[in-house]
Amino acid sequence: MNDDKQQYNTARDILKVIAIIAMTADHASTAFFAEETVLYGICQFLGNFTIVIMCFFIVQGLKHTRSVMNYSQRLLGWAMISEVPFYLLFGLKLNVMFTLLASLLIIFLLDRKGWAFAATALVLFFPLSLICDWSIIAPIFTAIYYELDKHDKEKLSLILIPGSYFILRTILYEEPQMEFVTGTIAIFLASLLVLLFMKQSAESGKGRIPGLVFYAYYPVHLMVIWIYVPSTA
Repeated sequence: MNDDKQQYNTARDILKVIAIIAMTADHASTAFFAEETVLYGICQFLGNFTIVIMCFFIVQGLKHTRSVMNYSQRLLGWAMISEVPFYLLFGLKLNVMFTLLASLLIIFLLDRKGWAFAATALVLFFPLSLICDWSIIAPIFTAIYYELDKHDKEKLSLILIPGSYFILRTILYEEPQMEFVTGTIAIFLASLLVLLFMKQSAESGKGRIPGLVFYAYYPVHLMVIWIYVPSTA
């Protein structure tokens, strides 16, 4: 009985649950709350946690997958499935699954071919990333997590992840300075959270939440929100 309990990776499950809650709060607030409300700001703040966690999981996925081809095909499949509800809610834009797929391919090149090939892929992806959710930010986060994991420098993520976020948001978006600050704080806290669970979640052993459930939740919750939006108008 004890052996059965030890096979589950609780840290991985905790991060997945946090990502799901943060993702739901983010998208629901965009659909239902006015931007000037406090509740909207809190939900948007929490929403930043999701991308940090998912980029960390992409790195772990590359490390532990038996087939990068199959892993990338799964991401592409869920990206295509998710695009319909994402479009219905947010308009003509590529959802974050496409961005995570690009992030996986970039760190795969980084792993196999080095920085020259990975940087070239990143540059080529940049024009497309402008119509992707989390644009160029997610690939940069993923590359940072990959390099820090490779050199056992995980603690530097507390500087590099929020630092790169602040710089990229400043360059790519025109937003009030306060949004940059609060977003950076959220990214820092998310990085701290990932760091606290990093060692345990990277260990062998599956979580109780299957990867299928984790990825399927993304399009399902978007569709549920979209279905409810007209009745609240």
